[in-house]
Amino acid sequence: MDRYVIIDVWTSLKLAAKNFFWLVFLSGPVLYFFDYLIYSPIVIILFLIQSMVIYLKNCKYVVDIKFGEFSFPRSDLENSIFQIITFQPYWDLMRRRTVKISSIENVYLDTQRWTESKDVVSGSYSSGKTKFRKVKKKHVLFNINVTGGFGSANFKFVNRQKRDELRNALEQAVKKIKGAVVDKKVSELN
Repeated sequence: MDRYVIIDVWTSLKLAAKNFFWLVFLSGPVLYFFDYLIYSPIVIILFLIQSMVIYLKNCKYVVDIKFGEFSFPRSDLENSIFQIITFQPYWDLMRRRTVKISSIENVYLDTQRWTESKDVVSGSYSSGKTKFRKVKKKHVLFNINVTGGFGSANFKFVNRQKRDELRNALEQAVKKIKGAVVDKKVSELN
């Protein structure tokens, strides 16, 4: 296969929905303060369009062996104070990056696991006091780190299968183009 296209719907949908929610939530008080509430439908439509762009830019990973390119959502971290001040990582959500497959040197897998616990009301005592119980929620995030002459990129997935599809596509592409094995880890045990 000369072209792998990995579509990750859930991670990009989650990212776009979070963007839309926060923009609408934060714009309400601003529009109210400046007495521009009449423009709120237009602003909401613009936020929806921007969130759709974020979704489209972040849902696809393309490994093209024929042209020797790997195209992915831009995921750079800040490298300067200027990039922090201008919210560069936020604006990068609407951009893609393309690198040469021959510049890929290594692929690392990583899985983040954490547990959140919170108190949930479970009734009340005979004295009328509220009774709480602890509820634990487990979270898992599957990551892949790609490093090479272009720098590095980190991709987060909510689904292990999508992460492994991308890893396999990159491994096959680098093997065909450079004849090297960049990922020696067959599966993750933890």
